[in-house]
Amino acid sequence: KLSICEMMGCGLLTFAIFGSVIPLLTSAAELGDDCGVYGWDIPASPPDATLLQVHVLARHGDRVPWEGQSCWPNDPSVWECTLNSAEIPMYSDSQYGKFLPRVYRKVYKFGESLPGNCSVGQLTTIGFNQHIQNGASLRKAYVDTGFIPANFDGDEIYLRSDDEPRTLMSAEALILGMLPPNGSQTEVLRINTLDQSIDYISPNPMLCPKLGEYTKEFFESPIWLSHYKAVTYPLLIAVSNAINFTVDQDSFEHFSDCLRTHKCHQLPWPPGMTSDLYDACWTELAWQYYNQYQYPSPKEIAVVGIGFLLKEFWKQMNSSVQGLPVEKFLLYLGHDDTLIALTDALLVDDGLWPPYASMIIFELYKVPSSASGFAIRVIFNGNVLNLRYCSNQALCDYDEFSNYIATVVPTDVAKQCASRRRWTLV
Repeated sequence: KLSICEMMGCGLLTFAIFGSVIPLLTSAAELGDDCGVYGWDIPASPPDATLLQVHVLARHGDRVPWEGQSCWPNDPSVWECTLNSAEIPMYSDSQYGKFLPRVYRKVYKFGESLPGNCSVGQLTTIGFNQHIQNGASLRKAYVDTGFIPANFDGDEIYLRSDDEPRTLMSAEALILGMLPPNGSQTEVLRINTLDQSIDYISPNPMLCPKLGEYTKEFFESPIWLSHYKAVTYPLLIAVSNAINFTVDQDSFEHFSDCLRTHKCHQLPWPPGMTSDLYDACWTELAWQYYNQYQYPSPKEIAVVGIGFLLKEFWKQMNSSVQGLPVEKFLLYLGHDDTLIALTDALLVDDGLWPPYASMIIFELYKVPSSASGFAIRVIFNGNVLNLRYCSNQALCDYDEFSNYIATVVPTDVAKQCASRRRWTLV
């Protein structure tokens, strides 16, 4: 199977293609939710409500470690990737073609960074299949019901990702599951992206330097220093003693990520590592991220971080409410910190690390019985969320929703993002 997209800014036709080698693992379901939550049923629309617009924000699927440095001494693991990317140069106005004369396949040299043939952070066949299943769930909820057509329509469907291969390929997989190709012609779909320095799929201190200042202040704050002394430092000592290898705060996130990627691909942990220590590591890492995105307050950090993405959502919703021409289905592919920051900003965080392929869905409805005539429903990994600024209702009146969103999005970027520190892309 292959899916095709046109990447804005690079002028290339790209494909996700499978090799013939058996992948590292055919399924992650039996390994627990931390290895992926996907393919869940989307609850039916509320009665007496007409669906107008859907925003889907998803984390990429399963991947290999995102840093190339060694996980721990004498790690025997070799990362073999059977999912690759291929591309063809094309003009930006090209849309359809009957055949592909030549396709260029990108191949990573064996062992250049990670042991094996994978690039750092590369999407795996498991991750690709996770989003195919997510796409099938979205198809059942929004295509089979007639909300959007069975054939891709760029006037009704908007695709957005950051410029990372694992998110771009996850978007391809999700659309492949949601809208499988059904014709003989090559179909070119546009995935909108931005350069890393100005992207806002995830909180970005290069875009808004004040975010970096808040992060630095958090790790100097009494709440962090107290937590580090009481929880973090003892955990680092316990892990280091158990595996006879030093893990400190600087290496902790990389080490924890290695534990998870090894677990999800049934590869060995270092001798002495236990499931209890693994759980403690991920509980601690989640604490650090969720509290970082609540400092100095959920609203203040959102304005300089994930608020940029929320503002884009809100703008599209307002256009739909006003009856203006706008896409009906908008798909965004991001990362774990995208979902952590977003749920923190919306005050619906559960304190748990978002698994691979997690999705949060915003549905905009026309509801005659609602005060404004419109309402929002938010669904996260299959669960309808009750929003506290909407009287903990599952169906949130649009004016109440808008009144809250207005407090967590930037209104004066130059002023709100100003910082004494300077951030550069390296």
